Amino acid sequence: MSRWAWSEVFAFHRTRKGIGARSLLVDRGESGYRNVFLPDGRILYMGEGKRGHQEPVGGNLRLLLAHREGTPLRVFLRERPGVWRDLGCYRVEGWRYALLEEEGRWVYWFTLAPGGCGEAP
Repeated sequence: MSRWAWSEVFAFHRTRKGIGARSLLVDRGESGYRNVFLPDGRILYMGEGKRGHQEPVGGNLRLLLAHREGTPLRVFLRERPGVWRDLGCYRVEGWRYALLEEEGRWVYWFTLAPGGCGEAP
């Protein structure tokens, strides 16, 4: 796992959104999304959309397709402003669409499992 500057992450990820074409950005809540890091190395990744019910479009559709097609995605973890850690590749192991009761809206939860693309970035 290597450390990357934001400029390096952006050059790979190519968007400021959390879900890119071939990578994901995760943090520990700084973005307002509630990623959950499980003891076994998996990540529960909240879908795209901070208001209203999340829809199967944009980044959420990209992750649904990655699940169906088995496409791995590189994951970058924000350690502090401007510093990111490359966690390697993850695959979308599963997903669920569930009511987030405290906000009264439906959101996607994607289960990300390590592995799937070897060592090359």
